[in-house]
Amino acid sequence: MEEKNKQHIILKLENTNKNMRNSPLPGFNKLPCGCTGTCKCSTEGYKRNSPDVNRDMNIIHSGDITMKGVDFKVKGTDNLGNTKIMKPGKNYKFPGNIVKETRA
Repeated sequence: MEEKNKQHIILKLENTNKNMRNSPLPGFNKLPCGCTGTCKCSTEGYKRNSPDVNRDMNIIHSGDITMKGVDFKVKGTDNLGNTKIMKPGKNYKFPGNIVKETRA
């Protein structure tokens, strides 16, 4: 392979994930659970039968989020600052290990 093409491929690979954070946001992990103030941790999130479905915010201690059983769009932001608008019925994977969920 020509040297110029090799360099182009390497640069392209380096830029693929340039928008993904790899360090925590300042102040995000004030408590051991990731909450800042009153604990908003949830294991069920915004699922229709969850005790936490009416909260303004839920903290999920995983980067793997399922939207199965959720009836509306949810905005998720992980502890690295990566944000996704999640749709009902789908599964999502975040690079971080804590996800803050709010209604989208």
